[in-house]
Amino acid sequence: MPPHKIIVRRFSMEKIFGNVYKQVLRGVITAVLITLACVLIFALLLDVTGMSESVIRPVNQFIKVLSVFAGTVLFVKGEKGWLKGLLIGLISSLLSSLLFGLISGGASFGLSMLIDVLFGAAMGVISGVISVNLPRRKF
Repeated sequence: MPPHKIIVRRFSMEKIFGNVYKQVLRGVITAVLITLACVLIFALLLDVTGMSESVIRPVNQFIKVLSVFAGTVLFVKGEKGWLKGLLIGLISSLLSSLLFGLISGGASFGLSMLIDVLFGAAMGVISGVISVNLPRRKF
């Protein structure tokens, strides 16, 4: 292969992978921030209203899944939405679980965390597929 074609191909691959990293990083940051904000608001509501502790787990799971959906739909575009969504779901779910484990005083790497990460990954894949098929508006 002539040298000029190798350079063009290398530049194209860097551009493609750089764009993927940016989309995933933005999606992960957004999902983690939304999760953090919503969980803090929910904790305040839980404290003020005195709701039963049995609602904590399902509501936290819903918040994490909704955050992954938002982070993916807002930032994933182009091809391979399922893969970008999968990465956003896995990384943001893992980071959220670790962050809340550190805040509460100890992260547990058990079945609960595995379920959170798997739900996040599944939601990421679904969101990524939806995201790349949405029409984009230019502002």
